[in-house]
Amino acid sequence: MLREHRERQKKLLPLFSPELRPTRMAFAKGLWDIFLVFTVVFWISISFLYGAGYDTIRHIKDATLIFRNFDDSPAATNLSSMIITAFEDPAVPLLKDYTGSSRYDSVSAIKDAVWKGDAWGAVIVNNGFGTNLDRALTEGAVYNATSAVTLVTEESRHYFKVMMVNKAATGALTGLEGAFAEQTFARLLSADGASVASVIDQANAEALITPFSFATDNVAPYHFDMSMYILSITLSLCMVVGSFIPSNMWKSIEEPFFKQVRVTQVIALRAFINIIWAIFICVQATGIVFAFHGPSWSPSVGDFFAIFAIFLLNTLAFTFFIDCMQNWVHPRFLLGGYFTTLFVNIAAAMFGAELNNHFFRICYAMPFHSSGLMLRTLLTDGSYNKLDFAITINILWSVFWWLVSSFLIARKARLVRDGKIMMSNVPPPPGHAQPAEATATAEKEPESPATQISSSESEFLSSSTTPSASETDISTHMAGTRARKSSEMSDIEIEDA
Repeated sequence: MLREHRERQKKLLPLFSPELRPTRMAFAKGLWDIFLVFTVVFWISISFLYGAGYDTIRHIKDATLIFRNFDDSPAATNLSSMIITAFEDPAVPLLKDYTGSSRYDSVSAIKDAVWKGDAWGAVIVNNGFGTNLDRALTEGAVYNATSAVTLVTEESRHYFKVMMVNKAATGALTGLEGAFAEQTFARLLSADGASVASVIDQANAEALITPFSFATDNVAPYHFDMSMYILSITLSLCMVVGSFIPSNMWKSIEEPFFKQVRVTQVIALRAFINIIWAIFICVQATGIVFAFHGPSWSPSVGDFFAIFAIFLLNTLAFTFFIDCMQNWVHPRFLLGGYFTTLFVNIAAAMFGAELNNHFFRICYAMPFHSSGLMLRTLLTDGSYNKLDFAITINILWSVFWWLVSSFLIARKARLVRDGKIMMSNVPPPPGHAQPAEATATAEKEPESPATQISSSESEFLSSSTTPSASETDISTHMAGTRARKSSEMSDIEIEDA
């Protein structure tokens, strides 16, 4: 055995032998292709991730807040001027003043606009603010500083961007509290006969220290007790498990179907299995979401099917896209396509399309982003309702990629049957016989004596298996045929020798 092993080793060539030069060149070219493609994949993915989330404060002026002063007192007018000036800072959202306008002429109208998504929030100077403050400062009446201003917020837009906008607006209003207190105290001292002691004696101490503050009214609270990032990861898992697994399964079992089954049936079978698998995965993911929804949300049966439909549309869009890659892309580049698709969509889900460079508005066309919009609308009781847009995007992607994948499956089946490509989407190696050529070659090759023996026996068996033929006759004839053919083969060997 050891001797046989050494003999086999002697027949093998060294890596750098001249005979292997074409193989080495092909290997080097393959390495270069992989290096080049995956470098591009890396930079596309990392640029999209960092670009979508980089320095969004530069675009914060794209977020609009509604401002309205419902109080006509001097104190309210003064506070309104200070608020408008403070929001001119480039690091805070854009404040649009609708005071005196017929639009947004009530608190309920403003809250409804924020709930629908017409604005990111609102700052309201409440009616009665000036009167209540004057009574507290001159008569010592009870005073609640947070009743002066209301900051209307929502959580239905992209969570990262909403948090940034709310933080900037809160910081701007908080920064005005001390300045407005100083102005108020100076105004009291400017009155005839006023002194520091007299002002302090007659004023409500809390109103004197903090004459203005604000309360936050979240008109679209997010009901899921876990972070929206968890739902984004859940979408990713549905995508990976729901689309990558069936596509890899097909790689190992599809060859007999491609070569022996009608293409239309192969397409229907693949679509059926992909949909069934996606349903199986998405039902489980929806059940997990419901198991961890927390006490702040009381979901209904309709909510279950709504979340399931969101997960399913997202998964199907990627399943049929991966199907396209599976039937078209060279195997060495498949991982690059998977990686880029996953990373770009996760970036879109994490950072959204709003308050970004205008290039990243491409996120609006991505299934992950649309699925996130639908989930946030559902989990905020219908706020910022973009369901029609988001559902349309995901359905269009699913149908489009299914049509493309059907075409690519038909194309691949034709090429595989013609012997022009292999199941791995690569051309056959040199010297690989085409199906038609192999058939023609087989027809031209003469039958060997052994084959003739088998043919003769088969012909006799087919003709002898009749009611009139006996087993003895069959055995006698077969024995004679073998002896005659054996003699013929011996004569051939002697002549050759």
